[in-house]
Amino acid sequence: MRRFLFSGSFSALPSQDFDVVIIGSGIAGLYASLHIDPTLRVALVTKENLKRSNSYYAQGGIAAVLSPTDNFESHIEDTLSAGAGLCNEDAVRVLVEEGPENIQELIDLNVPFDTNPEGELQITREGGHSCRRIVHCGGDATGRETTKQLGHIAQDKENITIFYNTYLIDLLTANGSAAGCVVADEEEKPFILHAPNIILATGGVGYLYQYTTNPRGAVGDGMACASRAGVVCENMEMIQFHPTTLISPKHSDRLFLISEAVRGEGGILRNHQGEAFMQDKHKLRDLAPRDIVTRCILDELERTGETNVFLDVSSMTDAFFSTRFPTIYEECHKFGIMVPDDKIPVRPAQHYIMGGIKTNLDAMTNMEGLYACGEVASTGIHGANRLASNSVLECLVFARRAARHINKTGRKMQKITLPESCSYIKAPTQQEIEKDRQTIRQMLTEHAGAVRHSKGLKTGARIVGEIFEKYQTLCLDSKEAYEICNMAETAQMIFNAACARKESIGAHYLVD
Repeated sequence: MRRFLFSGSFSALPSQDFDVVIIGSGIAGLYASLHIDPTLRVALVTKENLKRSNSYYAQGGIAAVLSPTDNFESHIEDTLSAGAGLCNEDAVRVLVEEGPENIQELIDLNVPFDTNPEGELQITREGGHSCRRIVHCGGDATGRETTKQLGHIAQDKENITIFYNTYLIDLLTANGSAAGCVVADEEEKPFILHAPNIILATGGVGYLYQYTTNPRGAVGDGMACASRAGVVCENMEMIQFHPTTLISPKHSDRLFLISEAVRGEGGILRNHQGEAFMQDKHKLRDLAPRDIVTRCILDELERTGETNVFLDVSSMTDAFFSTRFPTIYEECHKFGIMVPDDKIPVRPAQHYIMGGIKTNLDAMTNMEGLYACGEVASTGIHGANRLASNSVLECLVFARRAARHINKTGRKMQKITLPESCSYIKAPTQQEIEKDRQTIRQMLTEHAGAVRHSKGLKTGARIVGEIFEKYQTLCLDSKEAYEICNMAETAQMIFNAACARKESIGAHYLVD
């Protein structure tokens, strides 16, 4: 496997020095940047801008124990139950016990959480939770409002330099420790950011699938880049599918999510005959864990031959629905679905990856100076299946822990010996890249979905492996070329992990 994607002379690249480089500008990256000691120089690298991330599109909310009728042990138990025995209980305990104080920090940072007329936080319930413990902003715009506010603060910090439209290519090391990275700007000109501390907060892998709630940039580049540098990734086969994405005449790269909170407020899944088919499938019925609801919907579609089921929200008034879920209300009305009277046509789509770069309780990887937080990381919290709204809480808790660890360790810049020049002759054509992209997405959609067959996993692993091998000796000189290599490598990790796990557990559901 090639160590670097960059093709050319490393020593000829311009460079800048920082104390900390953060790759990714979702909630994890932004929150980490705000907790770095203000005397340290921080480079915040975003692939596009602060409005293009999984965090920005997150609707549901943030799970935390904030009600007097709730308690830590209940939240821990719900998380472990959803994780199907693969969670790291120590990490789960850290997440839950540090949750409330991080919510308070967001309140202190003027993140606009929704409140009732008495000024108290509105708290709702989502699938897999035994009680109400989800706080939200703008009804169903928690990610957008949180990201916007954290972004405004970061932009005003004198010690933070934001590199917009800048793409991660390679990690650089010195004596086995993190020492910097090669990135490329919007004109595709590579340069080096030197730093003794690097935080990867690059998000997930959704664009590897044909149907996803993720933005186009979610191709697993952080995981692939880390893997090439010898960093351990784990549980890559654990892919979560959200049960309810909107079926509309205008299909785009990113499917519109119908938040789990809609079911938390009384929405009921029904088939084309109007039957509430979740009623006898699980004790929590429509609020069962996501992998269970997803498979029940897929079973129902296979049984009936239909392309979607419906989410019945008629138990809610127009005033309540439009206030509680304004984004969903507007999107549905745009396509002539007059909620809450009309039922919402929905079906599952890829949404989240539970695995990723393996980290400890301080978000550290097995490489000194390299941290990972947010969806790119595998903290051990989610196990085989993520509990709803634990993801944003994970971003907060472990981004803060990463920043505090960096502040405490005080790692200094090391002298780095740049790699020898890499020279490859042949470059891939744009047509070749596009063909390989579509093949990768097709293989994962068909063979590494919510329901899997051993034979299909082997087929996908073979075809993706052939694409991966081809790019090991090609000259790469564009964002598209770097991206297809990362897609192939991440897809290969997913298939290899899925083939290696012989048991059917959580999101890795083997029918054979």
